Amino acid sequence: MVTKEGIGEPGESLRSIQEAIRSSEGRLSEPMARAGEALFEALEKKSDEKVVSAWEAVSALVLRHQLSALKFAAHYAPFAALIPVSDADALDPAIRRFLVAIEGLSADRCETLAKPWRLEHAASRALLQAVAKRRSQNIEEAVALGALAAIPAHLKGDAGWAAVRTLVHGGRVLSRRPDLSTGEFAVLWAPLQDAIPLESLDKSAGDTGKRKLVRAAVTKAIESIKPPKAAPVPPPKAPALFGPNSGEVAAFVKAVVELTPIQWLRVLDRRQLVASVTREGSSEPAGVVRALLAAIEGTKELDTFTRCRAFAAVERASFAVEAKDRATHEQLVHQYKPFAELIPLDGLTSDEFAKRLATLNADDWAQVASSIPSVNEGVVAPLVNAGTALLDFLSRRSDDEAVATWHAVSALVRRHHLTPIKFAASYAPFASAIPATSARARGAMVLRYVTAIGRLGGSQCEQLAQPWQLSDEISNALSQAMKDGSARPAEEAAALAAMVTVPMRLSGSAGWAAVKTAAFGGRVIASRTRLTPEQIEALWKPIQTAIPLASLAAPKVRH
Repeated sequence: MVTKEGIGEPGESLRSIQEAIRSSEGRLSEPMARAGEALFEALEKKSDEKVVSAWEAVSALVLRHQLSALKFAAHYAPFAALIPVSDADALDPAIRRFLVAIEGLSADRCETLAKPWRLEHAASRALLQAVAKRRSQNIEEAVALGALAAIPAHLKGDAGWAAVRTLVHGGRVLSRRPDLSTGEFAVLWAPLQDAIPLESLDKSAGDTGKRKLVRAAVTKAIESIKPPKAAPVPPPKAPALFGPNSGEVAAFVKAVVELTPIQWLRVLDRRQLVASVTREGSSEPAGVVRALLAAIEGTKELDTFTRCRAFAAVERASFAVEAKDRATHEQLVHQYKPFAELIPLDGLTSDEFAKRLATLNADDWAQVASSIPSVNEGVVAPLVNAGTALLDFLSRRSDDEAVATWHAVSALVRRHHLTPIKFAASYAPFASAIPATSARARGAMVLRYVTAIGRLGGSQCEQLAQPWQLSDEISNALSQAMKDGSARPAEEAAALAAMVTVPMRLSGSAGWAAVKTAAFGGRVIASRTRLTPEQIEALWKPIQTAIPLASLAAPKVRH
């Protein structure tokens, strides 16, 4: 109503999104494609409008560190009340009072906020310097979400959008107040002063002199009490180098450098087979991987936060260069903007971009990093650390070997953020050489099922590729049985086995369908103790003709 972000016909938009996700041309980044497939699978029976709305929200979350606060809020606003993305209690009291004031705005005050305004050059420059010094993206996002919730009730169209932008400007100014002089702050707050007076934010309503006297008395009493001797607090543990799956990643980094030439041949052969069913064009191609490694190499001497921002900038720009023949000029310029002054885009290829990145110095990388407003360091840093550990090794390997290794190690780093089948698609080439699942943790029946997948023939794979559908009742029963995540190891093991076996029998979309059905079987087997025999029988129908359930029972002991 105020953002004018029309999406056209929902069905047509949904189809275009699905085509981009399934395309082999890499029109979407791997994280976006993975999020999209998981979303469409979860919302399979929802209307097109709901799916498109959810897609806009989840894409904003995936690209959050690359979007401005206002752009993020415009896409996520429909879900902000149901699934909050910011903790209001963690905000400064003045910011909380600002959010409350936004909620209580009248129509007249909204019209005041919508009036055009312009800042003096000196004040504008002071604000830009303050923004560069202090990271407050979460505050601006909270204000933007609050404004998009409150303003449309009073103003629509251009006027509503202008009022929202003024409020977001207020959040930016208020969050940088310590870095601004009193005069600069007054000039910057002027567009909001008539609608939300600054003095109303500097102290809470009803803070009378009596309350101050009571507070002073309580403070004096507390200070007079001798506090007990506090026990020493152990220093917080440093975050694991490679994230939550640090042990698995460390084991892979150690083992991959010791693979023999014969093992590498098997890895590359299996990678080609996996690619025949997974439409691997959506993953990072060689030019993108080399560019990411160049970013990791070039920023080794910088602090972690700067490295993460530079990595994010290169990831975005390298995908843009890779797909520049399929993207609009505006999209390309926007995604490549951090490098526009350092590496001219005209005639640039993906391989050339990676080579030119290797010539950048520390100052250049700092400039690139400053162009990214924020980044989730906890998510990006483990991947940067893993790439750092493998830099010397990957610099000596072929492009095919480097890409296979990067896909596998990044899948291990983000293992629990990926669906089992997506993890398997990236890690399958190394599944035999460097096992990533523990047979002991799977259970006997799961082991028998994984063994049966390894023995599938062509006709059995074709049976698994047949389309199937579950009733809502049966699907809900399975979801309830596996909600604690205990079925994941079995589903991963089944998906890895299927990624190894099925492509040798069946390729293309049919092969992918067969792999998904086999992985689903692992989910059912692992959840069987929480299901009734009737539910198990109904859930097993898609697999029954290829792998009869009775064949997985424990063998009878002969007396």
